[in-house]
Amino acid sequence: MRFKLLFIAILLLPTTLFAQEADDDPVYVVDSVRVSTSAANNFTPDQVGLITIAKGKRAVLLYGSQAENGVVYIETKPFARRRVDQLLRSSSQAYDSLRKKQPLDSSLVFIVNDKVVTPTDEARLFTVDSRTFQSLQILSSKELEEKYHLTGKKAGVAILSTED
Repeated sequence: MRFKLLFIAILLLPTTLFAQEADDDPVYVVDSVRVSTSAANNFTPDQVGLITIAKGKRAVLLYGSQAENGVVYIETKPFARRRVDQLLRSSSQAYDSLRKKQPLDSSLVFIVNDKVVTPTDEARLFTVDSRTFQSLQILSSKELEEKYHLTGKKAGVAILSTED
């Protein structure tokens, strides 16, 4: 009988250890939807626009005791673009009008804190949110050429943010 108990304990010990390890995982939220750890690991770096880590009381308040090890917020690039676009549209009538005339991002250039946002540096734009946003100014193609030496863009959106 003791042998059977010892044998069962040895068999269950690794399972218990792995189960405990899974409890140490943070909560993962992708594009505002809570997902499993494996789903969160399915993204490639070029799909991710922004990752934010939250810890402490606020994380537990929002996601319960599972968030005691933190919350990892992941925004895909398309989601982050839509979020910023919605923020700017609601913050500026001029931007909303511009987007109605120029619905494609490719005809615009975004500038955050006087730095041009490039395809390899989109995170600069994605860090703009309601807490960090201060103001924006619509720039003509002439202003883009004179100040930033950019040609081929119909307009620019210069954003002032507390993040850099």
